This record gives sequence, structure tokens and C-alpha cells, in this order.
Amino acid sequence: MAKVIAVGIKKLYYADPEKVTGDLTGTLLATIIKDVSTKQVENIHQDTWSIEEEEPSTTEYRNQLTNGVYRQDTEMGNIQMSFTIGQYDYTTKAAFMGGTGSETSWKRARGVTRIEKCMIAMTEDDQYCVFPKAAVIARNTNSDGAVGIGVAATALEPDNTAVSSEYWFDSSEVNVEA
Repeated sequence: MAKVIAVGIKKLYYADPEKVTGDLTGTLLATIIKDVSTKQVENIHQDTWSIEEEEPSTTEYRNQLTNGVYRQDTEMGNIQMSFTIGQYDYTTKAAFMGGTGSETSWKRARGVTRIEKCMIAMTEDDQYCVFPKAAVIARNTNSDGAVGIGVAATALEPDNTAVSSEYWFDSSEVNVEA
């Protein structure tokens, strides 16, 4: 059994969440990655990529007679991929921030933009982490004197009940070369 460290980031893809048509497998993930509509983020500014899971919050209920805890409710914390795109084109800016992008310009959308993506990260030690459906919030951010696109992608519960909100695969399960 391989040990997972999941260090750093080697590749980062984004796709339409509708591409995840059922419980995700390595074969389906490879198909999604190879799909021409799946895009790869070409530049992640140094030391900005991370995956974090918030601590769960709990509420304990006490028995007034004994002062002992007799039940507990737990709310799981959000799971989020965060990174800054340091170099990009206007279509990538539109994909993450909304609005309209072309080869030579970008225009911000009016109002709140709701963006959902399937996020696929491959770590330096060849582990894939996938959020089949993620809410993407992006903004202009200063990255060492340049304007990058700061992205936070929070895993959502997919509409399809057969699909989980997060998957991990060793790259040996995902044959993207075939």
C-alpha cells in the first residue's frame, strides 16, 4: 500500500461539474481530464496553492440533572482549494471570475456571479484530489507586485447522490496516457 504525502501541486485542471456523471472512478477521471473542454491552469504563483478543511463545529447538550453531555450535534467544516493564478489570459480570468473574456479584453459581470467547477489537482507525488462540484470565488489580488487571480474553490455536495464531494486517487488509477 502506497503512503500518501500529497505535497505541492504538479497540475491543476478545471471542468464542467456535469462531466461527473456518476460515482467518480479513475477511469472516469481520466476521461474528464482528456476531454477537450477540460482546461489546465498553466501558472500558480509560488506557495499559494493549498487544500484546507475547517474544523468541525459541535454543539453539546447537557443533562440538567447530572451536568453530563448526553448528545452532540456536529457540523462538518468546509473543504477548500486555494491558489493564485500568477499569469493568465482573459478567457481564464472569465472562467474563474465570470464576466466576458476574449483574446484581448475582459469585462466584469454586473452583480454577483455564481461559478461552479469540477476542480482536479495533481500533487507532486502523483495524487489526484478532486472536488466534483466546487463553488468558485475569485478576485484580483496582489502577488509580489503583480495582479493575480486569487481563487477559493469550496467543495459542494453534488446534485447526483451517487457522487461524493471529494475524491482522492493515486495516479496509477488514472490512466491519462491511453
